[in-house]
Amino acid sequence: MELQKNSELFLNNVYALPLWVRQVVYLKTEQKLSEELEDFLDLLNPKEPIQFMVPKITFKGKRELEERACNFSEQFYAFLENCIEKFDVFEITLRNFWTLAETASIFVRAVEKEYVEIPDCERNYVIIQFLANKIRTGELMKRLGKIDIIQLENAIREQKRLLEEGKKERIADIMIGLGYITEDDIKIILRFKEESKKRFIMGLGLASLKMDNQATVAQVYQNMQKELKRLEHENRILKTRLKKLLNIN
Repeated sequence: MELQKNSELFLNNVYALPLWVRQVVYLKTEQKLSEELEDFLDLLNPKEPIQFMVPKITFKGKRELEERACNFSEQFYAFLENCIEKFDVFEITLRNFWTLAETASIFVRAVEKEYVEIPDCERNYVIIQFLANKIRTGELMKRLGKIDIIQLENAIREQKRLLEEGKKERIADIMIGLGYITEDDIKIILRFKEESKKRFIMGLGLASLKMDNQATVAQVYQNMQKELKRLEHENRILKTRLKKLLNIN
């Protein structure tokens, strides 16, 4: 029997809210996200974000998963198993209690080893590479179409010139100074990268949990799920009693 996806469990917790509560959540969330992510969504891919990407395992990847000849980490093989199940990045991240940055790092390594196909959406894969620290800000901006190769080379030369003068400047600040990009462009993408390092556990929200031990994270998650099930059971009992009191069929 197929296990319910963690992402579905998360969404079901939202859908279980009373309709009048969901309406408020929807309207408040839409308003806040519109304000926060207006420029962000313009820079990235609003309709098909990286969280919806489904890594496609190759024949080579399937063979390595079966034989485990290269003796990779358990996390790496867990990622390949999730690829077999055709889970998207969001589900993989929730299911393994990883951060989005951790998932991105394993994703890129699997592609480099030819165990997973290079994604069709180049724009999204660029973001994955950036979160995995495989490319830097300048290269990211070039591949997202914010600057061209000449502008990137100019920025790199200016950075080297300043370094020779004893001035260490970030490539992002140099590109801003040259008028190639805006401060908002950098602020948005760096914020997304920082947010990708936060661990999400259902019931706790988007808190940055400083728990690197996977067993500890898993135990916290299991405890939260037990508590949610207990509350759901109590809620069903209360609904039954209420129906009897109101004589509802």
